[in-house]
Amino acid sequence: MSVSEIVIKVIGIILAIVGLGLILSVLGLNVIGVHLATPWPIEILVGLVVLGVGVYIVRGGSIGL
Repeated sequence: MSVSEIVIKVIGIILAIVGLGLILSVLGLNVIGVHLATPWPIEILVGLVVLGVGVYIVRGGSIGL
């Protein structure tokens, strides 16, 4: 595994954690302090998209630097 692949995996993990934090913040659990100043449906949608992109990258999606 090359350094660029490791960097991409780390970015994917960070995105997944941020997405999960956005979803949990709607429930009132600010675990990592991530919160958008938007209505809750938009925050859930953004959280799901960010979480999905993070999981896609970690699972081996075709994202290149």
